[in-house]
Amino acid sequence: MTDLATPRTTYLRYREDLERPRPDEEEIIDKIIEVLRHNNERAYHTHKHGLRDAHAKSHGILRGELVVHADLAPELAQGLFARPATYPVMARLSSTSGVIRSDQLRGVRGLGIKVLGVSGPRVLPDDHATTQDFVMVTHREFLFADAHAYLTRGMPTAWLLARLPDPVLQTGATVLSALDERVLRRIGRPLPPTLNVFVRPNTHILGDTFHTSAPLRYGDHVAKLLYAPSSPEVVALQGEPLPETGINALQDVVVDFFAAHGAEYELRVQLCTDERRMPIEDATVEWPASESPYRTVATVRFPPQDPYSPQRRAYGDDVLSFNSWRGLAAHRPLGSINRLKKRVYEASSNYRHHVNNAPRVEPTDIDQLPN
Repeated sequence: MTDLATPRTTYLRYREDLERPRPDEEEIIDKIIEVLRHNNERAYHTHKHGLRDAHAKSHGILRGELVVHADLAPELAQGLFARPATYPVMARLSSTSGVIRSDQLRGVRGLGIKVLGVSGPRVLPDDHATTQDFVMVTHREFLFADAHAYLTRGMPTAWLLARLPDPVLQTGATVLSALDERVLRRIGRPLPPTLNVFVRPNTHILGDTFHTSAPLRYGDHVAKLLYAPSSPEVVALQGEPLPETGINALQDVVVDFFAAHGAEYELRVQLCTDERRMPIEDATVEWPASESPYRTVATVRFPPQDPYSPQRRAYGDDVLSFNSWRGLAAHRPLGSINRLKKRVYEASSNYRHHVNNAPRVEPTDIDQLPN
């Protein structure tokens, strides 16, 4: 349950000097973009279609609304959440891999939320959209501290994973799962997070909890966000095993669920209290909930619908793009991993829309999402 009481806490005030990039960060990001561009090109030659270099496979494109709660504490009533309001949203459920794979493979899942009809100063001066994007994953902390760690440790893994076939990855996951149990019994600790993601239980995606992982500005403060099931039907799916057959099992369970049910989720905020214990530049460090609990600021609701009609899938995969830098200045993404994503997501989106000859249009009306 969410702690509804207002803690007696002093929260970190946002300042421009909270971020401290390495002097060579832009050169590091250049190298990462070059490698990912080769992965984009390889995927295009394989599928004859441009794919995202992350979150390539979608499992449902949802239409709903985000309801900002009334009577929020002053430190929570910030930016998009400054006053009670209801906004239309589009959301895309995905796997974070840049390769189209069987859903029987374990791994991290992704959630892109696009809030429509948002007004106010933008993060980027040339951005004239009226949307706010939140990009979230099932991993609470990011696997790599910063862009340098991603280049030196993440990119070799990404390069290899893009080239291994499903059966090899399935065998590797089985071996890692057995090893994880052995290591846990022997030393009382699981595998490192970079390996542990491949042995996470393969569960129903609508019961998953999603995180921003890296921090963002939250008006006068700094925060991380969490998205968790709240209505009984999706709470019941937490930890529910995914059917062990079907390469598109995640798509199947999402379509089947929304044919008969709606769903509600809570959007919660964890405010930073201390930049040393809750660092901005190291995305691998857990922010202790004992020091600053997650507190609910909004509800996201989805009615029954067809989340994967051919027209909706095409719109969600080929037209829509999600980038946490597309939004309000009050929610500016912070830290090295977010600065990396800014350029990487933009480069990937440009390539994908170009080779698919697809319009790059930011929606202005919820009815632009096909039924």
